[in-house]
Amino acid sequence: MIQIVDNVQHKTVSILVPAIESATDIRIAVAFVSSDGISQIMPAVEQRLTAGANVEFLVGMDPRATDPAAIRELYLLAQQNPHATLLCFVPRSISILYHPKIYLMRNDPIITAIIGSSNLTRSGLTSNIEANVVIQDDIHSELVSEIFNTYYRLKFHPLRVVPDDEFIHLFAELCAVEKRSERQQARLSEIRTLRKAFSTKAGTLQRPKPSRADLFGWLELVYDVLPEGEFSNQDIYAYEDYFRQHYPQNMNIRAKIRQQLQILQKLGFVQHVTTGVWRKL
Repeated sequence: MIQIVDNVQHKTVSILVPAIESATDIRIAVAFVSSDGISQIMPAVEQRLTAGANVEFLVGMDPRATDPAAIRELYLLAQQNPHATLLCFVPRSISILYHPKIYLMRNDPIITAIIGSSNLTRSGLTSNIEANVVIQDDIHSELVSEIFNTYYRLKFHPLRVVPDDEFIHLFAELCAVEKRSERQQARLSEIRTLRKAFSTKAGTLQRPKPSRADLFGWLELVYDVLPEGEFSNQDIYAYEDYFRQHYPQNMNIRAKIRQQLQILQKLGFVQHVTTGVWRKL
């Protein structure tokens, strides 16, 4: 199923909340987040966390657009619940804008994906005129695999960090100074100092590490047949008929296997030994 949601005929939140309410895995990657946006989905999120679902937020740390109170709320949620995660994107330059909006909800065997222009704000989910594609498809579809591959590139980007208390506090300070600068009440030197401190702190933070829970679709199928230790492409090609049972429309299974091995390498699940030879880590 594919449909377009624009907040005119249908509100994005009217699709998002029911999808969250039935999901066992929820992943949200947005550029901007606000407290009133979180309030739109938090009852559903907390209900699913209580039920044991995993919830993950990838957010951009733009002090001109993201609400520091919302970041703290998500940070506290992650601190208080082992199934909740907050990961932050810190650009090295204000000219680089982190701008994705992807909502992924898993309710086996169906994935609901909302991809488009709605940030996690009240207006983005309810009143702005937006353009979002809503996709519902089997977890083993080629399209779902590609959507998750895009999500992984966002999650494991070199500028993605795991926040701590000091980082969250510095971001709140930076937001406050940026707002004062808009009213010409902050000195340029003060802004530069805080920006440097924030960037320096981000450089000291840990980066997210992939886990088995990050594997969906093609990646999961390929990983599950990997033998321990070293193996070759030919070893995995032996499962070609097995993969074709899940992806009967794919006419180039071997190329897809090689692609998935390369992705698994980038995620740190396998090591490339030599041409056509790998090692499971």
